[in-house]
Amino acid sequence: MSQQSFRALGVSDEVAQSLAARDITYPFPIQALVLQEALAGSDLLAKAPTGSGKTLAFGLPLVERANRGGLPSALVLVPTRELATQVSEELALIGKPKGLKVAAVYGGAPTGAQQKRAREANILPAACRT
Repeated sequence: MSQQSFRALGVSDEVAQSLAARDITYPFPIQALVLQEALAGSDLLAKAPTGSGKTLAFGLPLVERANRGGLPSALVLVPTRELATQVSEELALIGKPKGLKVAAVYGGAPTGAQQKRAREANILPAACRT
């Protein structure tokens, strides 16, 4: 597979620039495989090892397709609160240029602050168990 840029795969200029500012200039193989289809709205099922770039593989299309107003546009289910926090932090970074808000929600912690952040969020990573 040839090394394409994020822009060539359909990622917007502002998000690609945000990635480049973090020295992320070329997609990992899983990202290169799924980005164009996911950006087009196709349903995908992909598997890759830990550390292979899966969060950006699903996160970039979420950020590009999310709505800024109203109710959350996406719910990301993960198995643990630690992963919900990690996914939330990464999606917040790549969503910032688009003006998107991200809020992690999970059990085992006070719900008041989580509810407030969730009401304002465009993307909600949520833990299925604590």
